Amino acid sequence: MSTGPAIALVDERYLIWLASQTVSAPVRTLQRGALHGVMAQLARAGGAEGGLLRTVLFTDQACTELHDDVVIRTVPAHASDGGLSLVRALGGELAQLARHQPGVTLIVASDDERLIPYIDEAQWRGARVVLVADDSVHDFARLSADDPSWARLLLQADRRVALSPAAWDALTQPAGAESTDAGREADQPDEHWRAEVARIIDQWWSAQTDDERIDLTAAMRVQQGVPAEADRSILMQVRRELGRNLSFAEKRLMREMVRHIVLGEDAASAEAPAPEALPVAQD
Repeated sequence: MSTGPAIALVDERYLIWLASQTVSAPVRTLQRGALHGVMAQLARAGGAEGGLLRTVLFTDQACTELHDDVVIRTVPAHASDGGLSLVRALGGELAQLARHQPGVTLIVASDDERLIPYIDEAQWRGARVVLVADDSVHDFARLSADDPSWARLLLQADRRVALSPAAWDALTQPAGAESTDAGREADQPDEHWRAEVARIIDQWWSAQTDDERIDLTAAMRVQQGVPAEADRSILMQVRRELGRNLSFAEKRLMREMVRHIVLGEDAASAEAPAPEALPVAQD
């Protein structure tokens, strides 16, 4: 835990790319008005007790609105220099903050490995560095094989935090807009999808030890939804084998199928779960 202030340094291009890997609909812009609130939640998750002082957004897009506690740093487009200007600007701010704000927690949203020397210097000066990632961070062995550059950057951080589904909704959906996934809720997955996902869930369940099965069964009998760790593991496996992200309706049905195989429930009894029955887990 840190009692000093926290400051978020955000590469907007990275967050837009990460959102496109996470949510179903295409993402071209962020809802900057929600950015500081989302970063404040991540700061708390990263152990910063002093609260988030400000969010510094590094972007090559025009600023058309002002937002409280969000400071804009304009950088050249990535295509012009391969992101070098952004690395120097963000890295320089890392070093300056560590030099002038003893005990600061720096929430960094970027995947550029060239930031490692700047992060290292900030840590030597007493700063704590928390990197923003997605759920792939929970399967670090696979991530290291698929993206060693990103893995090396994650290893440099003091902590890593993943954005929740609610955070992605806030960052990608205009205020008052309905969720694209929710709007597709009526479009139920077809039989081929069900068969593929049933096969994946069967493989997952077969790989569990007897003790793990007992623990999962006991947990699901006393709570709605699927335990968070199991949910993340199955969701990542399904995403990997299908080669895409799941819609809201697909995630809901996947979780019903998991409960069915673990508890032996009649699938028909779970066709229309109440909203509060949905698991609170990081997708």
